[in-house]
Amino acid sequence: MKPVAWTALLLGWLLAAGIASAQDNGIARIDALPAATAADVASLRAAPATPSTDSHRLPRADGWWRVQPAPGSGERLLLVYHPYSARVTVLAPPDYVPTVRSVFDRDLDRRFSRRALAFPLAAAPPAADAPVFVHVEGARYPLQVAVRDTAGHIAADLDHLRLISIVLGALGGISLVVLVFWLLLRERIYLLYSVTMALQMLYLLCAYGEAYALPGIRVLARFGVHGIWVIATLCTVAASFFLLHLAELRRNAPRLSKALVWTGGYASLALLVPLLLPWPADKDWFPAAGNLVLLAANVFALSALFVAWRGGERRAGYALLAWVPLVSLSTARVLQLGAGAPLTPWVEYGLPLVLAAASILLVLVLADRMLAVRRERDHAKRDADRDALTGIWNRQGIERRLSSLLGTAHGMPDGLAVLFIDLDHFKQINDGHGHAVGDACLRAFARAVNAALPYAAEPGRVGGEEFLLLLPGRGEADAGHAAELLRATIERDCAVVDGLPVGMTASIGVASFRPGDTVQALITRADTAMYAAKRAGRNRVVAAG
Repeated sequence: MKPVAWTALLLGWLLAAGIASAQDNGIARIDALPAATAADVASLRAAPATPSTDSHRLPRADGWWRVQPAPGSGERLLLVYHPYSARVTVLAPPDYVPTVRSVFDRDLDRRFSRRALAFPLAAAPPAADAPVFVHVEGARYPLQVAVRDTAGHIAADLDHLRLISIVLGALGGISLVVLVFWLLLRERIYLLYSVTMALQMLYLLCAYGEAYALPGIRVLARFGVHGIWVIATLCTVAASFFLLHLAELRRNAPRLSKALVWTGGYASLALLVPLLLPWPADKDWFPAAGNLVLLAANVFALSALFVAWRGGERRAGYALLAWVPLVSLSTARVLQLGAGAPLTPWVEYGLPLVLAAASILLVLVLADRMLAVRRERDHAKRDADRDALTGIWNRQGIERRLSSLLGTAHGMPDGLAVLFIDLDHFKQINDGHGHAVGDACLRAFARAVNAALPYAAEPGRVGGEEFLLLLPGRGEADAGHAAELLRATIERDCAVVDGLPVGMTASIGVASFRPGDTVQALITRADTAMYAAKRAGRNRVVAAG
């Protein structure tokens, strides 16, 4: 099933679960009062009321309500959940003194988290059962309300804060670690990830109201709900560009990636311009426009990831696993809040938990990407040090390898030996049979080395028909025996190459490691011994003096 279909099914289930979860919330009834009702208690008591169809929400975004708590005693709270942009005024018995609060206030009661505005109610009858008058202004959707026992609400708040703290800690820690990777590696993908997750963490802090209670970032309270809108939009921009780079969508889904750039990038940034400017003063248009752009960006992102995954991009599949639940839960949360339905734990805490899981999964994808880059680098480095014709070390590679072995030669029981090998009369083979046969002879030599000395022998081509052979852990006598074995193998196995009688032989010089030897000193002694073998008649082994 396509990710979009999974998203639709998950959204429907979450929304239905949220609406079905309405339960006894300590409120007997809610009556809507006329919008023009005065704010004094006498007018509120005398105002004609319209009974609401449910008791868990204030059915309009703004206005006056008379809330009748269910019978009870003890210390209780009137709770207004997820107020965001709303400013709430409560007149509670016995004195009905107006109390005005919003999530952006700095002096809220520190006993409670900011997922709900808490208003203490009278503890003893008859005031405990008297109506409470609530006025809401600036809300964008119906607000959920409840009357709860104070001690029970504090306990639930502690669980809420523990869970949110774990999620925020995970997001913050991972973002910092990946930021360090970017500082060290300077690869854009790590910066995009770190910024994306840091913005998501900041958005969660604002969405739950805790940002406005934390030193350092509570300055965001002065921007009110506009600050939340800006952060949410920047989240869209950062996530869009992160996914583009993570799954290489420009290469794997070019058309959809362009649409994602325009919606999740340019269109989102364009929306911020009038939002941040003083004109127009009315910003009520932004949530609808912002949600539309966000929806389009998510559709294009998921579609592009799906196309890339179907095209064989494995990282796009992992990104889908991370992003589909995240989009589903965030959309379900918006829909439930917009409908005024109580948020179930699956929705309220599913979003931060899924975000934490997505951050971990995406870090694993980044790690996989890093390993892929590392493998490509290693392959490129290996290819740079290899002779294209024979597959053995080239001059640069064999000298680098010899330098490495010299650093540990003192710890080898029998030291280190180097064979300098020159194929006899190789020019005559090239001139008589052609360069293709000459190339075949070079490859035949490499096979002869593997046949004669299959273990702990490292060959390298240093010139046209000149080779070095490194024998770590071999003394002078052992190296001489190995050289003679190799000479005999070449004489036997390379007499005929590609069906032609080339009679290839080799002259070999042997040099053993001496304390203080450098790479060039050791090669020079082996080279000198090889020339001595040629002068002595070729097809023989000579050890350096």
